[in-house]
Amino acid sequence: MMFELIKVLWNILLRKSDQMALPNSMFLLFFVFIFYFLSQSISGFTVSETPIVFVRSFIIDAILLVIFLRILTQIFSTQDHYTQSLIALFGTGALFNIIASPLIIRFADILGNSDVIESGDLPIWLPLLFFAIAIWSVMVMGHIFSRSMIKDSVSNSSPPVSGILVALFYMMINFLVHSSFLGE
Repeated sequence: MMFELIKVLWNILLRKSDQMALPNSMFLLFFVFIFYFLSQSISGFTVSETPIVFVRSFIIDAILLVIFLRILTQIFSTQDHYTQSLIALFGTGALFNIIASPLIIRFADILGNSDVIESGDLPIWLPLLFFAIAIWSVMVMGHIFSRSMIKDSVSNSSPPVSGILVALFYMMINFLVHSSFLGE
């Protein structure tokens, strides 16, 4: 079952599939949420000032995503797809965390070394990889959001750009909420 789940989530990452390929299961949602938390913990506990800062940030992220998706599915009357969409967002987010964690930890190590910063010896590949992963993440989130705005899986009328715009709007809200709650 785990292999099949990762395969479906990977296909969503590649935008070959969507959240409708996932079961509508609260148990799976709980399982994927735990997977999402553990995957963020890899880098979160390493780079956060304190464990409490990481946990607070994680809780804000999770609550914000749950509320944002609930509002989106309410607006488009697609509440039937809510659980599957949330599974897809948490699951793909977990895979992105696993992909990005080594980069995040490496970047934190570099930022901790003031000699590298002062000399300007930051390896160019690191920010470029972060940028590529960030774009990929927005595209996947947009893909999931655009499918969340469609009533039935037969009609694919919601243009992908609308999902990307919603994803960018979500990221802006997330940044503003984090800035106000965590003072970052």
